[in-house]
Amino acid sequence: MQSKPQKTLAKPVVVEGVGLHTGTKCRLKIKPSNDNAGLFFTRTDLDKLSVIRADVDNVIETNRGTVLEKNGMKVHTVEHILAALYALGIDNAEMELSGPEPPILDGSALPFVDAINSAGIEDLEEPKEILKIDQKIRYMDPDNDVELIILPHESFKITFFIDYGLPNFGLQYSSIEDVAHEFESEIAPARTFGLLSEISHLKDNGLIKGGNLGNAVVFVDQDIDETERKRLSKAMGKSIDLNFKKGSILNAEGLRYDNEPVRHKVLDLIGDLSLFGRPFFGHVIAKKSGHSANIELVKLLRSHYYEN
Repeated sequence: MQSKPQKTLAKPVVVEGVGLHTGTKCRLKIKPSNDNAGLFFTRTDLDKLSVIRADVDNVIETNRGTVLEKNGMKVHTVEHILAALYALGIDNAEMELSGPEPPILDGSALPFVDAINSAGIEDLEEPKEILKIDQKIRYMDPDNDVELIILPHESFKITFFIDYGLPNFGLQYSSIEDVAHEFESEIAPARTFGLLSEISHLKDNGLIKGGNLGNAVVFVDQDIDETERKRLSKAMGKSIDLNFKKGSILNAEGLRYDNEPVRHKVLDLIGDLSLFGRPFFGHVIAKKSGHSANIELVKLLRSHYYEN
């Protein structure tokens, strides 16, 4: 084990916007907290004040986002704000919400990073324990060709591979040698993404109510007729001048990185790994992983080190 001071914010900071999946307007106030308090959510819109710790035991859903619930109180899509706090070394903070889901903002973690940096970060008195992984930990889902491995390493490193098998979105790779030092420039700006073919299904299932081309990258993975083109344009709040050519992306500004999707997968993974409850040093290698597999890896990690 290695010890460093626990950290929190120097002062509160506020961000506002709509939630990606619920579409609900929300004010998120990120507040300093005390030593050993951990990361936790509260909601001011409920009659009874409840607290949900950012902990894997409180995960109830992983469909297109990680959802926490405790005593009937839910918080949706927690991974982006948690990734920002975890990567910046914040151990203790309260995330006070006026609704059920943190704002999606531009679909990345960069607005959260900017907000935290504007508030400042300060050391607390108590030390934090950084777990050093000393054994190989592996999770596999052969049916979906998913694999996650954690190996011993001297820093928190992530290597990620995805392959959607599409002309404009095939094999992508990203490796972050030290998350603490590279997150802000290499990972935080990467936006959430989706395939055009998924939009109707997601909306029909009550998801991405707050999604638009200002907070998500959309890849055109299928040919569509004029009727579907008009319907999708309307659904995204745009005119029918959008480029629906197969192999293109709908976002006029293009990508922030050539491999922006896999970088966002790294972002999501960091947010999910934060639910372990403490920082660790290890090399996480991921193939085609999503929230469900990420959470299973966290459960394995906990069982290896704290339940045996």
